[in-house]
Amino acid sequence: MTLRRMLVAIALAGGCQSSRADAPKGEPAEPPTPKRFEQDMMLRFHMHENFDLLRAIERLLIHGKLDEAKRFAAAISEAPDEPGLGSMSAHAIVVRDRAATLARAQTVDEGCRLEAKLAAACATCHVDAGVSLQLRSYPPAPADRPTIDARMARHRWAADRMWEGIVAGADEPWRAGLDVLAMAPLDWKEISPERATFGRELKRLADETRRRKPRDTPDDRAAAYGEILATCAGCHAVSSARPR
Repeated sequence: MTLRRMLVAIALAGGCQSSRADAPKGEPAEPPTPKRFEQDMMLRFHMHENFDLLRAIERLLIHGKLDEAKRFAAAISEAPDEPGLGSMSAHAIVVRDRAATLARAQTVDEGCRLEAKLAAACATCHVDAGVSLQLRSYPPAPADRPTIDARMARHRWAADRMWEGIVAGADEPWRAGLDVLAMAPLDWKEISPERATFGRELKRLADETRRRKPRDTPDDRAAAYGEILATCAGCHAVSSARPR
């Protein structure tokens, strides 16, 4: 089996489902069914590949690894167009431009905000292309216990749900993540004044975002999520706690 056929087989197991209307009069005719099928499968694989790269970029930024995150962003910005993009080619340009901007970020905070904008560009492309990103049902939030490890596990869970809310345009995980982040932070005043400050700021941002209109745009969500990510990264930079 060739590598290309293997990639097509992998893409068949993916979760992106799209529906395409017949080409309007005057536009080039669709390729033959077998060729169009292969192009669609490769496009889905390409989307899943970028999905994984985005998640890796976010994890690296939260850990303060800006240079590594920028290399991943550069990989997205330099990727060639996949066959069969059609009307989505304009969105692909926006995605690459935002990835290139992220690859030039000077600070972790800037990188966090730009990564969220990149995720929003992907989401906008999904919406306009009539593509539905199918995500598995998310697991329940980790138990809330008065320990740093337990709170970090819940925060990572919340970040995952919010990220899904952006790229999939899903309201339920977006709200679930905000609900967890809006809970009262641990009382760290005596242990670490810096952590206490970041904890209060995280709660404030989550509360403020929850009060906004329920049908916000991907860019609206990205702006809020970028600020939340930057706050998380700042807290991790001054603490010994790290996401697992």
